[in-house]
Amino acid sequence: MTRATGRAPSGPPQPSPRRYNTVLRLYDAPLHRDWAFWLTVGLAVLVGLSIGTSQEQTSGLPRWLDTLLAVLTFTLLFGVVPAWIRLGIRRWRWRERPSHPKPSPVAAPNPSPPPNPGATPPPHTAATARTAETPHATPPAHAATAPAPSPYTTPPPRTPTPPIRTPPPPPHGPARPETAYPPAPDPLAAARRAFPHPVARTVHEMQRAHTAKDRHEALLEAGETLAATVAVTAAGLLTAHGAGERNLAELRTALAGTGTTFGTWTVWLHHLCRVARERTDVVPGLAEALRDDAEMAARPDDPGLAQFLDRLKGERNRTSHGDKPRTQEEAALRVAEHRLTLEQALMSAQFLIGLPWLLTVSCAYQRRTGTFEVVADHLMGDHPDFDRMTFSCPAPVADDTVYVLSPAGPVALSPFVASLYCAQCGRREICHANNAGRRNRPAAYKSFGRGHVIPYPELDEEIAALPGSRPSPRPGRRTP
Repeated sequence: MTRATGRAPSGPPQPSPRRYNTVLRLYDAPLHRDWAFWLTVGLAVLVGLSIGTSQEQTSGLPRWLDTLLAVLTFTLLFGVVPAWIRLGIRRWRWRERPSHPKPSPVAAPNPSPPPNPGATPPPHTAATARTAETPHATPPAHAATAPAPSPYTTPPPRTPTPPIRTPPPPPHGPARPETAYPPAPDPLAAARRAFPHPVARTVHEMQRAHTAKDRHEALLEAGETLAATVAVTAAGLLTAHGAGERNLAELRTALAGTGTTFGTWTVWLHHLCRVARERTDVVPGLAEALRDDAEMAARPDDPGLAQFLDRLKGERNRTSHGDKPRTQEEAALRVAEHRLTLEQALMSAQFLIGLPWLLTVSCAYQRRTGTFEVVADHLMGDHPDFDRMTFSCPAPVADDTVYVLSPAGPVALSPFVASLYCAQCGRREICHANNAGRRNRPAAYKSFGRGHVIPYPELDEEIAALPGSRPSPRPGRRTP
């Protein structure tokens, strides 16, 4: 006798789920539902029966070996290879399949089961209810007359508080406010990349210095090199345009004296403010970079390039007169104090990026266009291997000469800048004019890179050809 169970009779068994490429990584499981498996088995049986029952002698091999080789060949070519191709197609389709977003880890709370009247609430629920009460709370006036609830009354079911959904963080870090400004570019990185090579090289040496003392010395060297680079660029452009004769005469006097120093360049830049204001077309951007005394009095909190260089010159003089940093800690403090000054000076001298330096290699006349094709090295950036560029020029230029590419065309920086061979370094160096010839000292250039003095007798004639009145000869000096 069969006892009724109250359940519906179970239906036919469900087929097992299909698992792709689980058998030998080629066939699906279960095998009886995979057409590729039946194709492989069918080919093997068909080829075995065809060759095994044939009466023709196809080769000199034994019949069993000939049948085995044929079965293996046809099975691999027409059974295994299609299954392998199907595996590749499936993998490709899976990679091209759009990825679905994963469900949020914060799910909706499960509904609480209805409370059992005879059950005691769990202890943590009571604790939660007690902590939610405000301590020392004064009950309202009508609460005294309300009947106290029975201790055996079933409490009302607690409504679960939905969790607070926190939006996921963005993939690239926390979101910035819409009013935030983009990060300011690094002046040192910009100088290394786009400033004339003497400035870029010294900034690079300052950044790669291993000790604080070396970094302090390189910082002062970078400031002096920046002052000399701005000065000689302006001097070359003034000479080409026939402007600032008084300033050029002052520079010639300094070259005819004891030689150029950090103070020579900064004082000359201070005196250059007037001509920079009057002739803004000669050195584009120089007028905005310099500040004269009137502007400094009106805006004392906005110094110019010359004032920033004066601060670095003061630190150079302090170091040269016996007050060098004696410990690494003291040197680190001085670097932190004057690094911002150097960065501000570099930002004020951004106009140098638009006045690139070139070292000419060759100049050839082009008969068809009537212009000159100039091949030159681009003396910009801190890398010692300069990029080579080619451009057309309406006028010829001298070979092996340093030029500045102004908006009006290439302008020679000689005699203020030259590319000379340094015997101490064993290679060519970019140099600036250091001093004219005297009785016991020949005219010489100074290397931007190492500070080596390179004699150059022809510099006397080039300095003497500068515009302006010539200085009177000193006693004991023969006039040429």
